[in-house]
Amino acid sequence: MSEDTEKGAGEPKPLTQVTRQALKTHSGEFELDSITYINFHDRGISDLGCIGECTNLQHLNVSMNDISRLAPLSTLKHLVTLDISANRITQLDALKDADSLHTLNAAGNLISSIDKLACLAKLEHFSNLRLQDKVHQLFNPVCHGASYKKRLLSLMPRLKVLDGEVLSGKGSEVFRICSEIDAALQAAHDSGLYAINTSKPPSGASGTPTSGPIPEMSKPQPWFASDSLRLKDSKAQDAAIDDVTKKFKDVLVDCQRLQEEGQRALDQAKSSSTQQGIEHLKNLDLSM
Repeated sequence: MSEDTEKGAGEPKPLTQVTRQALKTHSGEFELDSITYINFHDRGISDLGCIGECTNLQHLNVSMNDISRLAPLSTLKHLVTLDISANRITQLDALKDADSLHTLNAAGNLISSIDKLACLAKLEHFSNLRLQDKVHQLFNPVCHGASYKKRLLSLMPRLKVLDGEVLSGKGSEVFRICSEIDAALQAAHDSGLYAINTSKPPSGASGTPTSGPIPEMSKPQPWFASDSLRLKDSKAQDAAIDDVTKKFKDVLVDCQRLQEEGQRALDQAKSSSTQQGIEHLKNLDLSM
């Protein structure tokens, strides 16, 4: 039985500190530099330990732990997605050289100001940031500041998704409209204008609603999950595969056409050569 799992239980035991053995056991890899994906969600981790030795790590989830320092992540140059939500993190400086980073979920931490996020602004591929998750009630102190969104977008104009909201690209306009409708419904609900009488008249009545308390409609919910409009990587991959497949088929068609043209030219050459031979023999017979 793995030391990473408690005896007689299906729940992984707390790690406290990330060790080489835990990384190898969890990933199934023999070498740390062969590991590309790790999920240590809710493992009681307070120290990331030697995780920085996984130099080819691309996807890491250490959400819902007790982590306060990200220093061990400073060597992870190939990290693409990182989930550090629900921890005790105050600084993100360890990510300043994570040039491949695309998506970061840091909701539910202790990041107190926009300045603490400046290290992300220079990352060329970084476009998806989450600092608050209203569904799971995860926030950072910075999210409650005045002009939070405006100041953040001024710092990172390349952001395409912020807190699950699509800011640019396909779906952004739909998301904006639905968000405005949700805000209007919420305002109506909070002001009491959303309550209406839905009572049905008793049997035999003239249609006048019965008296009594006005039942209130349920609180409006989001139209769809906040991440539902994100462009999935699989769609981009499928489109790329389709494009390559089409080009390959076009090449095959061209090859087949060239082969047919070559065969016709060869047949014509053979026919011409045969005809010339026959004419030559006839000329020999006549001369004799």
